[in-house]
Amino acid sequence: MTVGHEITIDNRWENLYSAAPRTEHVTAAGARIAVSIWEPDDDVTGPDVVLVHGGAAQRQWWDHLAPLLKGAGRVVALDLSGHGDSDHREQYVLDVWSSEVLEVARHYSAEPAVLVGHSMGGLVSVNAAQSYPEAFAAVLALDTPLRRMSDSHVERRTKIASRPVRSFESYGEALSGYKTFPPVADAPAEVMDHIARVAYRRVEDRWALKFDPRIYLRPQVEDDFVQVAQIPTWWVQAEHGFVDETMARRIRKSIGPNGVLLEVPAASHHLVLEQPLPTAWIINAFVQQIRRVPA
Repeated sequence: MTVGHEITIDNRWENLYSAAPRTEHVTAAGARIAVSIWEPDDDVTGPDVVLVHGGAAQRQWWDHLAPLLKGAGRVVALDLSGHGDSDHREQYVLDVWSSEVLEVARHYSAEPAVLVGHSMGGLVSVNAAQSYPEAFAAVLALDTPLRRMSDSHVERRTKIASRPVRSFESYGEALSGYKTFPPVADAPAEVMDHIARVAYRRVEDRWALKFDPRIYLRPQVEDDFVQVAQIPTWWVQAEHGFVDETMARRIRKSIGPNGVLLEVPAASHHLVLEQPLPTAWIINAFVQQIRRVPA
């Protein structure tokens, strides 16, 4: 299925950021997890939504997007352990991150919530939905790749994990040096400024990125990672993203009749940053579709 949706991005995000979430901390899978919560309008009856960021990102990547989810109930975004303001662990695996998502969802939602994950967060979300299908209403993976890494790629990730996280002498230098992987090509300046400003913490006399580089040591997913979907499952393939045609065929074959592979023209891997309004439109469409599916 292919979706084309032309929309003009309004770069003035002040009204969205004025709808600031409240921040709380909960204990999930033995770690202190930072959570942002947006409460719904009084007349909204849609399902609650849990947002899961990608690798080396954090929950604030959703700050400009969450207020646009008008059909949802409560919207919750968490920092996975090793990211943002959550605790670090000695090692990181999908099953533990999925347990964090499960416990956060159960803490903040009385009914099964909808999971939305970007990039690595999509792997976490799909894994959680496959492991605990009774706990979630549906799952949406945004340009989440399935690949077996080459030996050279594994070696490079191991080197990154063994080095101290990137740091800077001054906060201004840190802001100007902020980068994503892959690099963001064209995102609203206000969005990039916001996520850069919350990406660092003071470590002694320097400003360091918040994530734990040991996240890069997580095990690769197995070739049979994707199972036949037991709950509604959408997988977004951005035209210029990380999901290539080989992965797309594998996803289509694996997710079964309850799954949909959604092709989005002109979108890139970082669609949550570069195309925030169309991405919100996709999430809203997904939530509305779930509301029409009988129990």
